[in-house]
Amino acid sequence: MEFVKSELGEDPIIVESYFPAAPERVFRAWTVPDEIMKWFGPTPGSLHSAAIDLREGGAWRFLKSKDAEKSVGFEGEYLEIETGKRLLFTWMHVTAHSSGTRDATLPSQVEVTFTAKGKGTEVRLVHSRVHNDATRRGFSGGWNGAFTNLKALFWT
Repeated sequence: MEFVKSELGEDPIIVESYFPAAPERVFRAWTVPDEIMKWFGPTPGSLHSAAIDLREGGAWRFLKSKDAEKSVGFEGEYLEIETGKRLLFTWMHVTAHSSGTRDATLPSQVEVTFTAKGKGTEVRLVHSRVHNDATRRGFSGGWNGAFTNLKALFWT
């Protein structure tokens, strides 16, 4: 996996890459729903929707799929925000059923740092407190795919 720097299944998952844009621009790609819709997921444009309340204590939600029976996605809460520099947020995989019940993983934590380097930005993601090896392996592949899509957004 090109962007994943930690051993597969290891906690935390560490993902790094360089992007040819200013930190503020790359930060925006992580915090504006229309931008996230362009790169997050297995393929660009694969999210059903993205909603962000960008403030400490604010919620975020990315919907992968939705039908009459259930919706599936990711959600969490912003714990710390340093505009253009750092995001710290919780992460849960959630399935919401039409009956009103919800299944959610235990919350894990994601820290993303944006560091100016030359004419671009070094991004380092640390996804920690993922509760089992199989989930860590899946997240490693997911983050690698997301970084591939994000890289394409800036290199095209």
